Amino acid sequence: MKNILFLILLVLMAPFAVQAQEFPDFGNVSAEELQLKECAFDKDANAVVLLDEAISDHDDERHLLTYHHVRIKILKEKGFDEANVSLHFYRKDDFEFIDRLEAVVINGNDPANITTQKLSKKDFYTRDFNDRLGVVTFTFPNIKVGSIIEYKYRSFMKHYGGLQDWYFQQELPTVKSKYTLTVLPNLEFSYRISKREDLAVIAKTDKESGKVYFEMNNIPGLTDEPYMDARKDYIQKVDFQLSGYNTGFGKTNYMTSWDEVIRELLTTKEFGVQLGKNIPGTGSFTDEVKKLTAEEDKMKAVYKYVRSNMSWNNIHSRNAYDGVKDPWEKKKGTSGEINLILVNLLKDADLEAYPVLVSERSYGKVNAQVPFVDQFNSTVACVVIKGKKYYLDATDTYTPAHITPNGILNTTALIVHKKNGGLVSITNDSLQYSDYISAQMQLDTSGVLSGEVYIKSEGYSRIKRLSAFKKEGQEKYVNFFYQKNGVTVKDFEFLNQDNDSLPAEQNFKFNTNLTGGDQYLYLPVNMFSGFENNPFTRASRFSNINFGYKRTISTFATVTLPANYTIDALPKNIRMTTPDKDIVFSKSVTYDKENNSVTCMLMFDFKKSLYTVDEYPVLMEVYKKMFDYLKEPVVLKKK
Repeated sequence: MKNILFLILLVLMAPFAVQAQEFPDFGNVSAEELQLKECAFDKDANAVVLLDEAISDHDDERHLLTYHHVRIKILKEKGFDEANVSLHFYRKDDFEFIDRLEAVVINGNDPANITTQKLSKKDFYTRDFNDRLGVVTFTFPNIKVGSIIEYKYRSFMKHYGGLQDWYFQQELPTVKSKYTLTVLPNLEFSYRISKREDLAVIAKTDKESGKVYFEMNNIPGLTDEPYMDARKDYIQKVDFQLSGYNTGFGKTNYMTSWDEVIRELLTTKEFGVQLGKNIPGTGSFTDEVKKLTAEEDKMKAVYKYVRSNMSWNNIHSRNAYDGVKDPWEKKKGTSGEINLILVNLLKDADLEAYPVLVSERSYGKVNAQVPFVDQFNSTVACVVIKGKKYYLDATDTYTPAHITPNGILNTTALIVHKKNGGLVSITNDSLQYSDYISAQMQLDTSGVLSGEVYIKSEGYSRIKRLSAFKKEGQEKYVNFFYQKNGVTVKDFEFLNQDNDSLPAEQNFKFNTNLTGGDQYLYLPVNMFSGFENNPFTRASRFSNINFGYKRTISTFATVTLPANYTIDALPKNIRMTTPDKDIVFSKSVTYDKENNSVTCMLMFDFKKSLYTVDEYPVLMEVYKKMFDYLKEPVVLKKK
């Protein structure tokens, strides 16, 4: 990706009258669009965005008005889902609403012989999506391969604080994407264009009118890839942030350095003003915590207390828009509200604690060279004990205080403190994902394999497995992880669920029928390791590979054979490493003739958590060989 930073000039005399944005070409499609059969620059696409455009302007009351226009061509039946449209808006405090919505579906491949069906008002549905967002939904009728669907609408926001970044790229390929922004008088916005070097962008500014125009053409679609950081890290886009304003007595800069960002945050009502607030009814609790000797124990006690008393509403937020007292009374809040409560109580317990702005891996990377606060999507707490930083997220029910939450591993964060604040890199090389799997199995004379399995999970594996077990329940959990490919599980138990200082332990019994024929059976060497399907089969890749943490998985399995079967062929033992020795895989299969039993040991050691896209060819080749080796069975022959 290539990042380009522009600065929009200060607008002093922009007119206050907003012109009507009618999009005169709405519903008027060309013969070329009607006859289009495939996307020339993304031939596998199920649909293509022919046009995605928007114009943002203001009225004389300084409201932010954005007019959107979208046109999509359906190329294959798999693209029919594009006919279901959802438009989200920020409804809390009536900050935003959507109106002037029109939609039309066009069928036919000859401009002289097309059918046009316009949606009526009753086809549009508005409902609450959550506590803060609303959504308008509608579905285009009579969709077929070749249909063109088109819609336009207006977003009305109270002020420019709701200005959104512009995304040129989507999951679908886009023929043309363009955006025009008119800046308010006396305001200055900085913007950053993120794009691939091989994709051209047009950017024009008009100082007199305060308008800036962006355009990009023929943009390939971007789909999710396994172990992808965040889609937005690779999307072609424009980011905006207020950088200054004119008060009439000269220009004032706004958050043009990270120090300025911190100073601004510490003065805002929804963030800095909430620090040091008294949390009602917690005095006796913090008094008891202060009596604890070890600071680690104080930290764990406060962390547990907040997690036990607060429920997350699934909204990521940097701020406490409703303060900290109101969410505490309601026992429910956003990530910003809950973790600012956590910071206050940690400080009340005499711990060195700071709020930290984070950008979770799923949200995107932080560009340290650009002080844009919108690069962060949430707030967590940082506790410093004997020089070591602990990062706590009280919305995370399953991660212990001594383990860094997986979602912020390998990210850049901003500690918000006047003296000790600044950007930090969040890593954790001391903890990893660790599984040990042991299986004692027997094969009967009819080809049924049965046995008992024990799995010990530590570190991030414990967190992942416990989280899945709690959220899905035992039946779904067992079905997802173990009871598949003809395997039946019974007598399942999950131990040490409530003691995060112990590994998670699972025990269960199973049975399955081996494949083969009258004379031969095929005994798999890879059972319950989690390595079932190769995620890296594509010849090329667009994004980096981020596993989040290092991983170690080892399996030990013995199979006692019946007297009427013996070994016909054993897979070769193998030890394989990458050139940098950051991945080690080994497989050992032995036969004990005296006891007529087979022992198989597998070891997966991933010593690196992050790979660049340039390293993908090596990673792909290693995974291909590894999965080929895992597929090799022990061949049993009937005597």
